[in-house]
Amino acid sequence: MAVDRLPMTCDIVRYRGKHGFHAVRAAVVTADVHTLDPANVRAGTVPALDSPEHVHLLVFTPGARGSFWEFNVPPGDGPGTWHWPPERS
Repeated sequence: MAVDRLPMTCDIVRYRGKHGFHAVRAAVVTADVHTLDPANVRAGTVPALDSPEHVHLLVFTPGARGSFWEFNVPPGDGPGTWHWPPERS
């Protein structure tokens, strides 16, 4: 899935979960290809990104758990992907 614009750190996106009923959740981009620290990738503390369209996310969820991290997330509509929120009229 090609995106109309590349995601940037701090963008709000929607993340479709990989487990259960694949719930759509709000997420914040925490790293993109321009903000990912290569030293942390070399040290193994942060995964690399496979393309400029892949991002690292902090995903928000209701309930006691609150949030969770997802790494190297591709764009798309299926489970384990991110997409832009729909336009509002």
